[in-house]
Amino acid sequence: MKKIILTPFILIILLTLFSFTTPNELDFVGTYGVSENDPASIELTLNKNKTFTYMDLSNPNEQLNVTGDWEVKNNKILLKNYTSEFAFHTKWKILKEGMVAKSRKGMTFYTLVKK
Repeated sequence: MKKIILTPFILIILLTLFSFTTPNELDFVGTYGVSENDPASIELTLNKNKTFTYMDLSNPNEQLNVTGDWEVKNNKILLKNYTSEFAFHTKWKILKEGMVAKSRKGMTFYTLVKK
């Protein structure tokens, strides 16, 4: 009788433990950009070696082409170790199984799609 009750209990615990997985950082790797219909040239490339390239040519007076390092913290991508004279989006949330990158800086919202 004890075995009959213990077996389903252990099975439920094992299934519960394996159902909580953290996203693989390799899902973040790739190039994210605006849609082809958008005239703004914004692109974020996350490399396997934890480096990034961010390009934002949407404002001709403040064109950005920045490189640096990235890390995952609290399920967000943080861009760090870069040099830029202009402020830009440095916190990105990766959604939809690694296919969409979203960011907000003040009242500016960016949504980039993996290419």
